[in-house]
Amino acid sequence: MKSPVKQSQLYFICSFLVMIAFGTLLLKMPICYKGEGALEWADAAFMAASSICITGLTSVPISDFTLLGQLIIIFLVQIGGIGVMALTASIVLFLGRGMSFGDTLIMSNLSDNFSLRNTEGLVKTIIGYTFHIEAVGAVLLIGAFMLEGRFNFWECCYYGIFHSVAGFCNAGFSPFDDSLQSFGPAVKIIVALLIIAGGIGIYVIYDLIHTRKRSAMLQIHTRLVLISSLLLIVLGTVMIKLFEHLEGNDPIAWIDAFFTSVSSRTAGYSTVPLESLAPNSISLLIIFMMIGAAPGSTGGGMKVTVVALAVLAILNTFMGNRRVLIFRREISMDNILKSFTIIVTFVLLVTAGAAVLSPMLENSEQAIWFEATSALSTTGMSMGVTGDLPTAAKLLIMLFMFIGRIGPFTVFLFLLDREKISRISYPEERIIIG
Repeated sequence: MKSPVKQSQLYFICSFLVMIAFGTLLLKMPICYKGEGALEWADAAFMAASSICITGLTSVPISDFTLLGQLIIIFLVQIGGIGVMALTASIVLFLGRGMSFGDTLIMSNLSDNFSLRNTEGLVKTIIGYTFHIEAVGAVLLIGAFMLEGRFNFWECCYYGIFHSVAGFCNAGFSPFDDSLQSFGPAVKIIVALLIIAGGIGIYVIYDLIHTRKRSAMLQIHTRLVLISSLLLIVLGTVMIKLFEHLEGNDPIAWIDAFFTSVSSRTAGYSTVPLESLAPNSISLLIIFMMIGAAPGSTGGGMKVTVVALAVLAILNTFMGNRRVLIFRREISMDNILKSFTIIVTFVLLVTAGAAVLSPMLENSEQAIWFEATSALSTTGMSMGVTGDLPTAAKLLIMLFMFIGRIGPFTVFLFLLDREKISRISYPEERIIIG
């Protein structure tokens, strides 16, 4: 009999594969595509995978799809966004039936803190908050698009709903070929806020709302996510502005530096041509894409809490501390080891992907690394590489998007399933490491 962890892994992976296959068949229909000729199967599968994995990379422009095709894409994004959050939350609760006593206590504590007694209630909460946030974002974006004075009312409604769903789900899709580069501050700020809301995760949103009602303190997880995210947004904004100034490029507006900092970790929208950014700015975006969003969110990457724990462990080591402390709590060594495992695995995968892509493409090494990182982190940013990918490269990028979407949580399940506590203690040995 399979363990609950293995069943969860299989269910999690198969659900995404089925949704990608379903999306491919829908997008392949002639009434969904208006570009030259018929849509290739590879492109249909690529777009379906990018939508379900809420990445945002496009092998063909969104504008080449008919209204029906675009609606199918945003529908797949919505299913992918809700599915990721709902499946993750469901599996976490489901694992409580077959885990060790210590892990059961952790999961029990998580459920109690969020007042979510069962999987059904948790999924309803996720769907409810998702639709509420997207509805508010859509109304605000409709108004912002109307202020642009370029579209009629119904077009504003369509673009508002489309970008609200894609923004909150951190997909980065847009019917406009230049993404959001031609729009004013109102559209950029609203989409950035939607990206942040989707990127911090449903647990954080829930905790923020209900902690205020209870007049209680925010959870450690919530505080760590909020502080880390804020630091990264501020740091990214300042560093991008500085790098562009030092490079002697045309000055980048603060709003564009802010938006690029926000979007690079999770969404993939752009308000400036990425090809025009300084090499140092591109390198920073690659790092930010690797870091990613928060656990339980619609964003990808290694996860901001994983990187935060690794940084805290390094700082404590330099300070001579044998324990990792945060907010008067000690972080278990098990958490620290798993964080470093995810980081090393992620970096090795990006390196391998870039190495395989390099002989297939004529782009610069930095652009290839950017593409591989964007796919694995499900960010969706591109330096103009995606549209020119050969079929073999498209398949590799699809695999990376799939691994990036199911990867971090599957790695967590993999480690959990193999966690063994030895009853035998051995003498400690020190190895020369430097």
